[in-house]
Amino acid sequence: MTDYFRNDVLIKRPYIQLHWCLAAIQMSIRREIQADDGRIRYWWFVPELRRYLRVVTLADGVTLHNAFPDRRFKP
Repeated sequence: MTDYFRNDVLIKRPYIQLHWCLAAIQMSIRREIQADDGRIRYWWFVPELRRYLRVVTLADGVTLHNAFPDRRFKP
């Protein structure tokens, strides 16, 4: 995980659980590559949140960079 993920995301959003992020990467319902920097976005439904979680990794597809409930996502 990036320093940003560790020091900002997890602190600002303490309800986000690491295993949700890993599940999003492994079992995503959608995956997109950002054209500008190659980062990869994953979406996965989290029943406990009753929302889709968007997880962003670096271009390697492994290093966690960001995660948040995506209110606007439509499957």
